[in-house]
Amino acid sequence: MKKVKLSTLSKDTIVLVDGNSIIDTVSDILEDLENYKTKKIYTTTEYHAKFDARRILDDAIENQQENGMYEDWDDSIQSDITQEDINDLQIIFDRILSRSSNIAYEADKLIEIDM
Repeated sequence: MKKVKLSTLSKDTIVLVDGNSIIDTVSDILEDLENYKTKKIYTTTEYHAKFDARRILDDAIENQQENGMYEDWDDSIQSDITQEDINDLQIIFDRILSRSSNIAYEADKLIEIDM
């Protein structure tokens, strides 16, 4: 894993402490530097959830097919789905995800405390 020096990061950089869900900033680290010297701290990469309308439809159709729908029901329903239907559903999924805090952070580079 690549390393980055603490002194090169901006104070508002979001970090993960010990690679888990404790989220702090470089500013937090600088305020209590001694406490952080024994911990592994990582820069982060933002992750935003995204629902794929086509895949959700495919999974739902497969689930229904496995739960007793008649033979070839899945083919029939698939042929009724248009690209416009998928686009409309994607817009709805995107709108739902935009209403909440849809951000997670993944550990990226190990931070070397060089101060």
